Amino acid sequence: MKKAIFIIICFTLLSCNNSNHSSNKEKALLDKISQLENENKKLKDSLSKNERDFINSQMLIGVPDVESFKVGKKNNITFLFYTLDKKLPQYEIYKVENKKEIKIGENNQTKFNYEFIPKSIDDSKLHILVKIPYEGKVTTMQNSISLNVKK
Repeated sequence: MKKAIFIIICFTLLSCNNSNHSSNKEKALLDKISQLENENKKLKDSLSKNERDFINSQMLIGVPDVESFKVGKKNNITFLFYTLDKKLPQYEIYKVENKKEIKIGENNQTKFNYEFIPKSIDDSKLHILVKIPYEGKVTTMQNSISLNVKK
């Protein structure tokens, strides 16, 4: 009988010891999960900041296809962002005339074409505005070009 009680007490003590050991393992795992979640959040924040910095560092450049533009004739101007071949968030393109923004398209590439038709010789300035939304904020970029227009 004493041996049976001794064996029962030993099993009870061992099971309590295993329970503590399991509890310590669970606590260590929960701590590790918490640490990994914090590191994941830091990485996401870092990637988001990198993307925001990329958008804010862009320059909009306009390159006409020809040296001189003809009145009443379509003339292509290629607009591109300084960094080529990287997709941007969907952005809106506006032409600015008399301080009014006229939406002319949307894109998500670092390059887009615009066909410019001058109405007269004096119609030699083009002002393009691009609005890029990202994380609830809008980054605007502008380009003004003076063009050589002939009859």
